[in-house]
Amino acid sequence: MNKILTDISLFLTLVISLLSCNSNNTAGDFNEFALYSTKEVFDSAAGYNKMIPIVDRCISIPTNQSLINTATILLDSVSANSFNNLKLEVTGIYNNKDSLEILKVNLKENPGFKMPDSLGNYRSWYEYFQGSMGGGQTTIILIESTLQKQFKDEWIDGVEFYYQNEKIGEWDHVSLSGIIKRK
Repeated sequence: MNKILTDISLFLTLVISLLSCNSNNTAGDFNEFALYSTKEVFDSAAGYNKMIPIVDRCISIPTNQSLINTATILLDSVSANSFNNLKLEVTGIYNNKDSLEILKVNLKENPGFKMPDSLGNYRSWYEYFQGSMGGGQTTIILIESTLQKQFKDEWIDGVEFYYQNEKIGEWDHVSLSGIIKRK
C-alpha cells in the first residue's frame, strides 16, 4: 500500500509541476517556459530518496524571437535562477544524422578560474558537479530546463552539452554526455 501511495504522490507532483507553466500562447505575444529545480522524495520500492524534477518558476519569452535567441534567453534565466549566473553559452543548433535539431550548450567558467575554489564557493561549474546529489541536481536542472518536454510549440529535439568548449564525456555524478533527446 505504501508503494502505491508513493507512486501516486510522485505522479501527482510531476503532473502539477508540468501543468504549472502553460505553453499555450495566451497573450498572443509570449510563450512560457519552465525553469526546473528538484525535489527529494522517498522511493519506498527502492528504499532510498531520489530526486525528481519540479517547476521552480516560469518565464515569458516573446514569440518573435528566433529559436536560438529564445534558447539563449531561457538558459540565461536558468543560469541566474540555479547556477549563480555561470555562463550557459548557446553555441548553435545543428541537424544530426537523424534530422533532429540539436542545441549545443557550452558551460563556461568565469574569468580567473584556474582550479576548484579559485573563485570562491559556487562560482565555478566544478562546485555544481560535486557529489551524487549535487551532480544529480545539476543534471536534472540542465536537461529538463533545456528540453522543455511540456512545451507544445516549435522547439529543439535534443541538446548536447560542452564544458569549456569540449564535449562532456562520462563523468562521475553528472550525466550530460552525448546527445540527450527530448522524447
